Amino acid sequence: MTKGLTNKLLSVSVCLCSLICQTAGQARTLTIGTESSSSFNPPQPVFAPEPVIPEHLHEQCFKSCCIAKFFVKANGNTSVQLISTSGSDEVDELTLETLRRWRFKPATLDGAPVEGSKKVQVEFKVE
Repeated sequence: MTKGLTNKLLSVSVCLCSLICQTAGQARTLTIGTESSSSFNPPQPVFAPEPVIPEHLHEQCFKSCCIAKFFVKANGNTSVQLISTSGSDEVDELTLETLRRWRFKPATLDGAPVEGSKKVQVEFKVE
């Protein structure tokens, strides 16, 4: 941290919000009819770096949040899009650049990889 920024508080938090309900990280069992059931596990991040805020933004005090949605294919390939903006084009682009580096274990249905999605909330706070 540079000398002029010693009093600044910087935090970035990332919250994962699964589109599929789960309890304490356990798989959800989906019941089909009365005689069969399936076990679904949503996609799980295996590499999730946090955004690094550039020096010129450290001089500004701001608090911001945006939400992104990942689409994870059965082979683990991902695409990501913002579904709500932080209010700053620069912060949005920084968020997308970082989220494009994330890697996921694909969702599984009865142990076999399937397509899935995951919502992510990214919060920025610079004081």
